[in-house]
Amino acid sequence: MEHQHSTADLENIAKQLACPEGAQGIKTGELMSINNLGMTHAAIDALVIEKGDIILEIGHGNGSHIEYLLKKANDIRYFGADISETMITEARKINAAFIEKGLVHFQLTNGIDLLYADEQFDNAFTVNTLYFWPEPIQYLKQIRDVLKPNGLFALCFADKTFMEKLPFTPYGFTLYGVEKVQQLLESTGFTIKNTIKKLEQVQSSGGEYVERAYYVVVASAN
Repeated sequence: MEHQHSTADLENIAKQLACPEGAQGIKTGELMSINNLGMTHAAIDALVIEKGDIILEIGHGNGSHIEYLLKKANDIRYFGADISETMITEARKINAAFIEKGLVHFQLTNGIDLLYADEQFDNAFTVNTLYFWPEPIQYLKQIRDVLKPNGLFALCFADKTFMEKLPFTPYGFTLYGVEKVQQLLESTGFTIKNTIKKLEQVQSSGGEYVERAYYVVVASAN
């Protein structure tokens, strides 16, 4: 019989997924990196990454996927922005060799402001963070501003129909269908280049496998 979580348990799970903290946050980050691996690779693969590109990721978690990204081309420089000090500490440990070479940089952010120069990045991507953005239109405008002209942004998220079935999403998640995401991007000056839908099997908190539908929407900064 599956364990029934109390409301307080579910609120705590949601809070940790939004911003992992402390020892529990480290475990949450490890689980997220495993559970999100397919989505993260799909977002990276959807970008056109070339030698010397400067790439931004929003919400990198423990950063165990960054090595995969750096193998895409020579001389890539990666910048990660995250709202969790715990995750940045973990990501710095995991990517210490890349940081030493000047290839990887992390910055603690508040989830509202992106403190980067305009037209700094060739590409940007984010996986499973959209649900937690307090001001999605403002945030997307900032992402567009920090991208170079024609720079690509891959926005990866699980479909609303899947997310609605999870017991913790009523606590602080805003859920999106693909049409809404496309509208948000277009309303903030992006041009939709490609929308990829994927299905994958992921393990639920109860241990059984469930099918997750997710999207990668690739948009260009004009």
